[in-house]
Amino acid sequence: MMTYIDYKNVVPKAVIGLFMLLVLLIPVFTTNVATLSMLILSGLWAVAVMGFTLVLRTGQFSLGQSAFLAIGGYTSAIFTVKLGWPFWPSFLSAGVVSGVVALLVGMVVLRVGGIYFSIITLALSEIVRITAQQWESVTRGTRGLITSPPPAISLGGWEINFDASPVPYFYFTLGLVAVTALVLWRIGDSRLGGIFAGIALNPVLAEHQGMHLMKYRVLAFTVAGIFTGLAGSLYAHFLTVMTPFVFGLWQSIQIMIMSIVGGISSLVGGPVIGAIVLYTLGDYLTRLQSSGIQPLLFGAVVMLVLLFLPKGTGLVDLWGRFWTRVVWREEEFEPDEADE
Repeated sequence: MMTYIDYKNVVPKAVIGLFMLLVLLIPVFTTNVATLSMLILSGLWAVAVMGFTLVLRTGQFSLGQSAFLAIGGYTSAIFTVKLGWPFWPSFLSAGVVSGVVALLVGMVVLRVGGIYFSIITLALSEIVRITAQQWESVTRGTRGLITSPPPAISLGGWEINFDASPVPYFYFTLGLVAVTALVLWRIGDSRLGGIFAGIALNPVLAEHQGMHLMKYRVLAFTVAGIFTGLAGSLYAHFLTVMTPFVFGLWQSIQIMIMSIVGGISSLVGGPVIGAIVLYTLGDYLTRLQSSGIQPLLFGAVVMLVLLFLPKGTGLVDLWGRFWTRVVWREEEFEPDEADE
């Protein structure tokens, strides 16, 4: 009995699997601190961008996702520095606190929706920053809180020391990205993901079909807040400092740009690609002496994506086009204007 193999599905997946294996082996090929640090921070931004994209899937445009990075970072920093908690309970608490704040804020602001929701989340980001700057007795204001790396982990005769090398941070970040990606992929691939899409496409029709818009929007906002808070916690401990200037309006805009450039059609691939490409580009641009070049080129990248890629697509969609149009040489059906 002959078994049919669908090479057009198997080969791209095999290439992705090989690429993921190579990512796991990066520390084997290089332990350069600058390279690993860039990949670690790209991964943490990817988690935040995945959260933003999940909220966007419900038709809501959040301009305050950096607030949850800040909440997670400050929660973990305050618990470890001020209260003397161990790192791991503080790390998990950062996700819980961020999720609770997202839940409470979402229950209030998601009632208004639309442009008002965007404005309120933007204000939330500034409120968190100003609170951190003014509440000196807790946050030390502009001086910030000096954090410490996670404690060493002993596995038999092998010790994982976060203080000695960025390699443990690399795998920790990779694990956080993987867990976030798995949860969001399962959400997007489930009935819940279909409900999110329906709410975004036509909220009035969705409500008439019995879908509780508030419930699903708050759920997405809360899940995004949890994972973004965890990323903020790891961010604070990796940088070993948490100040009010780490996350603000520009960081929220960066998250939005990374999502659009990567591609909002994908809950996982688009955010990861957008975060890696744009954070790497931004990291390179910050080394240049030209003032304001980073926002300018970020804007130029967004314009190129919007102009030359179909509406709603991003860099992640080039992957499918590469296989269908270049490798398999299939013609993509494009209806004539006369037939529309």
